[in-house]
Parts: sequence; structure tokens; C-alpha cells
Amino acid sequence: RLSRLQSSQTAFIAMALGQQCVQSRVELIRTPLQAVDWLFAQRISVQGNDAPPAEWGEKSFFMEQLGYEDEERFADIPCLNDLDVITGIPPHSLVRYRGLVQDVFEPEIFASVLSARVPNSGQGTPLKFVTTKYRECVGPISGIEFEDIGREGLGQRGTCYCVPLPGESAWSRAAAAAMGGQDLRCAPVASVTAGAAQKRGRSEDDDVEMAPAESAKPRRPCTEGSRTVSKTGGNGGVQSAADKAADFGLNFPLPWEQQHGRGASTPCIVKMYDNDAESLRLCETVEVLGVLCINPELTSFQASPLEGIGLGDARQPSSALVPRIHAIHVRRLPFYHPLLPFSPDWLSEARLVSVYQRQLGAPGAVIAARDAALAQLTNHLGGDALAAEYLLLLTVSRCFGLHGNQPLGSWALNITNWPDELSTNCLSDAVSELVPRSVCLKVSVDTLESRQWRPRKDFDANRLVAAQLQLAPGTVLVLDETCLSEGNISGQGVKALGALRALVTEQQLTCDYSSYDVKIPLDLPCVLLSKQRSIIKDLEVVLPLCLRNVDTAPSVSTTKQPPSLDAARLLLGLVTRCPRPLQIPDDAAHQLSADFATVRQEFEVNSSLCHAWLALARAQCLTFAEETLTPSRWHSLLECERQRLQRCREHNLAR
Repeated sequence: RLSRLQSSQTAFIAMALGQQCVQSRVELIRTPLQAVDWLFAQRISVQGNDAPPAEWGEKSFFMEQLGYEDEERFADIPCLNDLDVITGIPPHSLVRYRGLVQDVFEPEIFASVLSARVPNSGQGTPLKFVTTKYRECVGPISGIEFEDIGREGLGQRGTCYCVPLPGESAWSRAAAAAMGGQDLRCAPVASVTAGAAQKRGRSEDDDVEMAPAESAKPRRPCTEGSRTVSKTGGNGGVQSAADKAADFGLNFPLPWEQQHGRGASTPCIVKMYDNDAESLRLCETVEVLGVLCINPELTSFQASPLEGIGLGDARQPSSALVPRIHAIHVRRLPFYHPLLPFSPDWLSEARLVSVYQRQLGAPGAVIAARDAALAQLTNHLGGDALAAEYLLLLTVSRCFGLHGNQPLGSWALNITNWPDELSTNCLSDAVSELVPRSVCLKVSVDTLESRQWRPRKDFDANRLVAAQLQLAPGTVLVLDETCLSEGNISGQGVKALGALRALVTEQQLTCDYSSYDVKIPLDLPCVLLSKQRSIIKDLEVVLPLCLRNVDTAPSVSTTKQPPSLDAARLLLGLVTRCPRPLQIPDDAAHQLSADFATVRQEFEVNSSLCHAWLALARAQCLTFAEETLTPSRWHSLLECERQRLQRCREHNLAR
């Protein structure tokens, strides 16, 4: 039978002889490392063996050969997020992975180049360099020995831990899978060879790269980017790395989304090279195109001698549980939307206009989409159209800049007077039908004490422990304070409350580094539901709920969603893909200033409300797909503000 050993030998011989290995598009996706090795051999044949190159045009080769200057073609690559199981994906094939950067590890030093020689061939036999880039190890080949070449063969790569986007809506996952032509229920049939063992879930061509037993010799085939520990007699009572990894689980920000063995719930360790090596930051949304490496045989379950003095870590889980992806290309996707899954640079104005004209260019299409979104929210807000209007404005609000430490364009909404007969979970579900990501968190004395609100650096395990506020930018965060009652909280609860306040008012995620805090910019639209005024102070937009329909709102899961919601989802995606300032003509600016002076005297509001008005005006225009404040839009918003402030006065909430 044909095995991976034979294909590896063929590729190595072709590389050693300098022969060109022409691959079709399908072969290039299924066996990208053959192309990497051939390109490396070509570069070595030109410059010689004196100084092994760090890069040799492999990234541009893949982008050109696969035509990925057009980002729509990325959908051709299997995406781990869009599969229910990933065991059918051949190891060392090209895959995509979309996720949140949950932790950034220290750079790895690894043996990027090895020398290969035929044993007992004499001292005059020339060495052949072999690259270990884009893989965890070089599989053994019968009759070939690999050796380190010293400092010249060392390389450095960045490493980060990524998790699927927290709080992703069901329609968002389905839309992403449809974009790639993949079914969420199963892996692509083409990737599973007939006759494969069900237990392994791999084809015969995907056997572990291992030489026959009689020819196996002790050799060093693996790169050294990941620390491998030799067998010891014991750990002296110190918790092993395997135990620490088990304690972490998959380290998801939302623990209830953690499902072992599910493709949509698969974290990955991403390893990046060259200019991308140290480019990613915490809480960025990225899509990685790279080589999938699943090598569970490399996992070390032994204790490190360093663990006894507190220098061990648990960052080497089995790749069967946490696959490795060696990135060839990294796309940053701020405010990712499945209907527009492209980077801001590629999604030019011309392409946006084309999408808009096709989907929303018909007369009245934008108004219909906006009305559908309002109806969806009104139905789960007790018929309160004003509250639905403000909640819709919140979903499109994004920070587009800073004035000192003050974020511009973002604001938080506090809906007070929440009745017992309305379900906060149903409202959160209704919001999730409009936006790609939505999360509802309970805020009470118990949850402030017991739950993890701030990411915490565990120096013993050398990892950042995830927390439920560590979400992807643009996620709508619903904070349910309806169960909040009087009580005492400890210092931990006070810190949790401070982290909530920093996120809601400053758009900053607080990370606990034991003796100090680190704040990471994180743009999340936040709505706080409470019976009285929120426990988070200094919120400018407070709106008491006014029930128009006392009947309990129907569950979203039992309500058939109208087709017009698809247009509403696209509209919200279009207007939030690239935040920028609102254009305010001089006459509109003068009118805003005069109206604010009048309202300030009438309702005795703070001067800081003017900042909120500018953010609200921007959001109002965006929901109509407009970028310029017109008199009609301003008068409409001013009327909403008068109604809101009047309600606050009636409920003694005026500031």
C-alpha cells in the first residue's frame, strides 16, 4: 500500500536531486510541505550550503499559486471552525482557522534547519540541508540520518493560543460554513479515505511517519521549539505538566462552550514565522491559513526539573486535543462578520458599494431591514419601541478613535425598571439573531465572588487563565443585574466589579498579573439590564423600560425568523466593518449645540451627555446606512432623547 513514508521518501529524493515537483491545486492544499521543501531545496541549490535561509519566498508562492490575492478564494480551504469533527482532515494539509487570540506565549527557539546524510557513506559525502519550518517534527526516513548544525540552524517563531470566537450565534456559524461550502454536521467526505479505521478517523495515507521497526534507530527528528523532557524517576510531589494542562481544560473564556472533540469547539496553538512572528496581540480576531499538525506522540507527560522551582509550564497539551497550526498567512478581521469575512484592506469601497447595491440597493430596502431589526428587538422588550431603538443603535456603535483616554463612538446602555415577567435570556437570544456574537452574563453578589471576570496570569503554569470578559471585539455584551441584591463582597468581588466598570466605561479589559494590572483595549457594546440604576456608575444613557405588552415575549427558538432578518444582519455588518467618524456639517453642529443648551437647562443633565449625543447621532445615521448627519436624523434622535430624559425624570433617575 501507499503510505506517508513512501510519499515522504519520494519528496525527499526529489528535493535532494533538485527536481521540480509540479503539484496541482488540490495536491498543493493536501500536501503543502512538499512545496515548502522543494522551494527550500531550490534556494539552497542557488546559494549553496554556507548560510541556510530563514525564508525563501514560500508565502508569496502559496498566495500566487492558490490565487489568494482574491480573498473570496480562501473559502476553498477547509476551515476547522466549520466542521463538527476534524479527524477527517489529513494531518499536514492546508487548513483555515478563525479565532480569538486568548494568550500570547514567549517566542520559541527551534532547530529550523537540519543536515541530512546517508550513514556510513564516508566523510566526503556532501550534506543536504532540510528545513523543519511549518511542522512540529521531521519524520524519520529509512537510510537517512538528521543532525543539528548548531547556531546557524536555529530559528525563532511566535506562538499564541487561540480559541473559537466566544458567543458566536448559530446563524453566524451556519453562514460561515455555507460561505466555505462546508457542512457543520460532518467533515468533507473527500478528506476521508474509504476503509479507514473508525477509531483513528484517518486514512491509510495518513499513517504516522515512522520507518519499519527493523530500520529504526535513535535519531533526533523533531524540532526543538517545544520543550521535550526526558524521562525521570519522579516529580517529588510536584504537579506534572499533564495535570496542569488537565486543570486548564481548553481554557475557554466561556466554559460552557467547551466541548472536547468538536470542530467548532477546538482551540489551536498557532505558530507564526518571519514578519508575523510577533505581530498578534491579545483579544485580536484572526483567521490563520497554515499547515495542520497533529502529532500526539510528541506530547511529554513527564515533570520538568524546572517545575520544582516554579519554572514549569502547561503549554504543551497533546496536539490531538489542541492541534498546532503553522501559519503561512495571517488575516486580521476586526469586528468579524460572517457575511463579510474579509480583511479591511481587501474590502475596498468599490467592493462594499457592489455588495450594497446587490443586497440593499432597491428603494426602501434599508428601511425594511432596519424595521425588521427593530421588530425583532421590540418583541422581546415588552413592546417598548423606544428601548428597541436605543438597543439597535448600540449594536452598531464602535470606537473609531480616542480623545485623551476617552473612547469616541462607543457608549453603554442601561435599561432599568426591568420587570420580572420579561426574560433577559430571551432578549439576549433576540440580539444574537441580529449580530454574529452575543453573550449574556449574570451579575450578582454570588457571581462576582465565584466567577472568573478578569484574565489572570498563572506564573506557575506560565499561561493566561481565560475569563468571561475576554471576548472578541464587537461582541454585544448583555449584563444581567436583575438578580443583584444587597450583600457583602470580598476583595476579589471588588476587583471583579472594577473590571466590569473599566470594560463598560473605558472599553478596557483588565488582566490580573498578581502585583499589577494590565489593561487591553477591547471594544464591546454593553447593555446593562437592572431593576434600579446599574451598579456601574457614570453611565450617560439610562432608559427606564415601559411595557406596552404585558404578555411574556415568545422564545426566539420557537419563533420563526423572517427572511428580512438576513438583510438586517448584512446591514449591521456593512456599517460596522470599518469604524470612522461621522461627518457633521457646520449647520448641524450649530443646531446640536443650541439644542443641547436647551435640553441641559430643561432636564438639568451633565455636560458629559454631549459626548453621548455625538455617539448616538453617529449610530442613528449608520442604521440608515448614512455617514453624514442631516437635520431630519438629528431631529429624530433629539425626540428620542427627550422621551428618554422624561422617563428618567418620572422614575427619579435624572442626573
